[in-house]
Amino acid sequence: MAIFADYAPADAHERRGPSPWLAAFLTVLPPGLGHLYIGQARRGITLFVLVMIADTLLMFAMMGVLARFWMFATSFMLLIGLWLFILFDAVMRARQTPPSALQRQNRWTIYVGAFVLAYLVFAGPCIYALQAKASGRLLWLSVTSSSMEPTLEAGEFFLADATYYRGRLPMRGEVAVYKHPKQSDLHYIKRIVAVEGDRIAIKAGRAIVNGMAVEEPYVDEGATGGSLADMPETQVPAGHVFVLGDNRAASVDSRDSVAHGLVPLSNLIGRVTDVAISRHLTRMGRWIGTPSNL
Repeated sequence: MAIFADYAPADAHERRGPSPWLAAFLTVLPPGLGHLYIGQARRGITLFVLVMIADTLLMFAMMGVLARFWMFATSFMLLIGLWLFILFDAVMRARQTPPSALQRQNRWTIYVGAFVLAYLVFAGPCIYALQAKASGRLLWLSVTSSSMEPTLEAGEFFLADATYYRGRLPMRGEVAVYKHPKQSDLHYIKRIVAVEGDRIAIKAGRAIVNGMAVEEPYVDEGATGGSLADMPETQVPAGHVFVLGDNRAASVDSRDSVAHGLVPLSNLIGRVTDVAISRHLTRMGRWIGTPSNL
């Protein structure tokens, strides 16, 4: 009995190393904090930097700087994968770390300081993203109406290239995000059908540009009627574009000069590129940019 009595406290003492549960919990706060807890600060800092890089890439994709689905999907999966790896790595290393390493780092001030520092670093991209969203540069947008169906369905999220119109003039067929001509605080998504100098008319919901019927495979065939199905020919003035929704019978666009009208070039924010998230998995990653690539 004495032998077992002597053995039990020694065994309990041997197991008094870093707690895998606490390492996991600290890792969920900022990545890398769990590694600091088990005495591997350098590894924790390295992993935290990698998470910040993946988070920045994801933010750039959402901001329209790298506005392609493959970039969004890759950076998102990389970010999730890194978090899971860091969590697993912290737990496994906690199991293998001796008590001496824990004692060297066992000061609450160290954890609080690392926590605050990590979130100060993380706050930078977040504040920038909030400012970008407020200024219209964060082009992670959702479709709130059916006016662009079947190209963009209600409820889908899409990406747009916020740099596209900085050095290019708009072209016919492009799907653009722009500030509403009458209400600049609203963002709309429509297709550019005619550019400055073009003559545009609408017959039975179809666009006639410069006297020629436009091939429009993207238009909803069953939705070309409505009160704005016909419009006499007019010329697009300089510095403007004429936009239409693909769901012609359910779209408020340049045909309605009172509620919408022509869109000034200065109102163009970006060109839509890909569908990012959809309830139909086959639509995710679908290129929207121009009709030739549909």
